[in-house]
Amino acid sequence: MDRFKKFRLPATVIVALSLIFIIAVGTALLCIPGATRDGSIDFVDSLFTAVSAVCVTGLTIADTFNYWSYYGQAVIIILIQIGGLGFITILSMIMLFTKKHTSLSERKLVMQSAGSSDFAGLKKLVLYILIGTASFEFIGAFIMCFSFVPEYGWGLGIWQAVFTSISAFCNAGFAITDANGTVSLCAFVGDPVISLTVVLLIIIGGIGFFVWGDIVKNGIHVMKYTLHTKIVLTATAVLVFGGWLLFALIEWNNPLTIGNENVGTKLLATLFMSVTPRTAGFNSINYADMSGAGILLSDILMFVGGSPGSTAGGVKTTTMVVFVFSAISVARRRDEIHLYKRRLEKDAAIQSCAVICLYLFLTVASCIIILAAEGDAFTLEEVSFEVLSAVNTVGLSMGITPHLGTLSKLVLMLLMTLGRVGGFTFILLFAGEKKPVTISCVSEKIMVG
Repeated sequence: MDRFKKFRLPATVIVALSLIFIIAVGTALLCIPGATRDGSIDFVDSLFTAVSAVCVTGLTIADTFNYWSYYGQAVIIILIQIGGLGFITILSMIMLFTKKHTSLSERKLVMQSAGSSDFAGLKKLVLYILIGTASFEFIGAFIMCFSFVPEYGWGLGIWQAVFTSISAFCNAGFAITDANGTVSLCAFVGDPVISLTVVLLIIIGGIGFFVWGDIVKNGIHVMKYTLHTKIVLTATAVLVFGGWLLFALIEWNNPLTIGNENVGTKLLATLFMSVTPRTAGFNSINYADMSGAGILLSDILMFVGGSPGSTAGGVKTTTMVVFVFSAISVARRRDEIHLYKRRLEKDAAIQSCAVICLYLFLTVASCIIILAAEGDAFTLEEVSFEVLSAVNTVGLSMGITPHLGTLSKLVLMLLMTLGRVGGFTFILLFAGEKKPVTISCVSEKIMVG
């Protein structure tokens, strides 16, 4: 950490470089012949898998269980765990609990990686992250053993449970349930143990580490929660239950997805559809069979994503809430944005617009590049779904990723990396230090809208 201070690298740059470093190490480990079942190695495929794992996305070039050996699967799940928590967060855990005193720059690194905006109680927050992650993943794996062990036997069943629990909590979407010949969790679409456990792990991992600390600190006293926590919990509830209702209305009678299932399975499947697009990447139905309205709704949920300082991607729930309420304030001719009897800073509205514009630009530009590179092989619906899945680190797919060319795969890898770094962090990478304005230009009105 002292070396970082010596070179005076901004915290945002160090976080980005740490991500690239772990991707490089992961690629090297997956390039070892023993990483695949048949011993054959393709550098691009190894790189793509490492990027997808570290960026907790879940897009794959082949089914994880049948393509990668147990060694390869172990490398992937370790990369997912590191990517979910953040390499800097892991280093910070070691640093904060082994050093008596930490510098201001070192604490900034922890804040940047953990999603905290407050120096006070930083060590306690890191402790929440460590204990909370281990606890939730252990409990999730234990519960899922009740379904996986009878299906696969003790050894493989426990491994399936551990792998799926870590992947779900980290919002990665990698699955090794391909052992039974089905994709992702499609074989367990009507299994409440697997479906509900995965859903809860995804939600808990996606609300953010800072929200955990706030809930632990204040318990059921909701009025004492910070504004950030209130926005995150409200937005999460609206997206989960709203998405659940809409998917039920859209897909209920679709014979290609859940139309022929019983009511219980339909409810589980539509809840799963609502939760997983928000950066988790698991699927219990084939998305290629989903209706056009269902695909569009999934696109919207993927774009929003999870919450800041979590294992999730997307533009983030808080960003979208600020964006929506800033638009409402403009429509009502108000100069301030009010939420829960609090006034938001004007910078928040500007930042939310910048992040959303960045993601929209990356999505459109990437779709154009891939469509041009692949010719008429894929439709705009398929390509846009894959692009949104990559840039928002979701991992859902309509099945075209393994069939893309090298250029298209490189575009998706870049999107996954940028998505994991985060929109606002990515903008800060190219922004210098804020300087005071010495000369102000004359203002002039223009027509907007």
